[in-house]
Amino acid sequence: MFFNIRIENSKRDMIRAVLEGICFHLRWLLESVQKKVKTSETIRFVGGGALSPVISQMLADITGRRIETISNAQEAGAIGAALVVAAGIKGEDVLELARRLVKTNRVYVPDTKNKEVYERNYSVFKSLYKSNAANFKKLNS
Repeated sequence: MFFNIRIENSKRDMIRAVLEGICFHLRWLLESVQKKVKTSETIRFVGGGALSPVISQMLADITGRRIETISNAQEAGAIGAALVVAAGIKGEDVLELARRLVKTNRVYVPDTKNKEVYERNYSVFKSLYKSNAANFKKLNS
């Protein structure tokens, strides 16, 4: 859902809003999981989005966590499958093997100058979702 759109907003603004929304959802998910189990302060970001320094920095700023990317981020699933096979053949722990072989190529740390804006926007994001819960239920029933 787009909110607070003006005639001056461009396609670029809309794309950024979608990406910020995805990052806000990831933060909300992390906060929910954190209530049950401890999560890492560092996130290993893989997939197509991890190829973008802008998205990676945005994720760091919104979650307040350190973001690491790897080479060949789009092939993370295949790399993981190969590591499971290799660990099985060698009789090694797969996580230890992954730590040795899959190296970080870039690290993004939260930029404190963006914190205030993202905190405000995240608060509005959650508020909008909660205030529309009845509407979502109506649409999806």
